[in-house]
Amino acid sequence: MVPVPFNEVHDVGEMITHATAAARQAGVARPGDTVVVVAGLPFGQQGSTNLLHVAQVPGAL
Repeated sequence: MVPVPFNEVHDVGEMITHATAAARQAGVARPGDTVVVVAGLPFGQQGSTNLLHVAQVPGAL
């Protein structure tokens, strides 16, 4: 697990985009890999982890 805090996101889609890009930049995921994103809604509220999203890292394989 690699925690990556974000300043502000406005919706789940934006959060997934940021998370998959951060995973690629950190070298822990490559295009086509499956990642699990854990977050909390509403965004920005500590202690509200209630979302688990499985996503595929975009990009050419």
